[in-house]
Amino acid sequence: MNFSAALDLIKWGAPMTREEWDDPRVYVYRLNPPDTDKINIHYGTGNDHLWSPTLEDLFATDWKQTVRAD
Repeated sequence: MNFSAALDLIKWGAPMTREEWDDPRVYVYRLNPPDTDKINIHYGTGNDHLWSPTLEDLFATDWKQTVRAD
């Protein structure tokens, strides 16, 4: 799916990953209130950081929903 469709799902709380990342433990997700306008990226190492998509991410069509690891 494209980024626009992925972003709609992220807004509703779905964690999303890219096939390009080739690691199901790496995904982006929306932070819970009060930081609802922020998206984090989760790495397999457990380090989460504020995420800013690259141009490649914005134009990618390999987005897919995944399971959030808490």
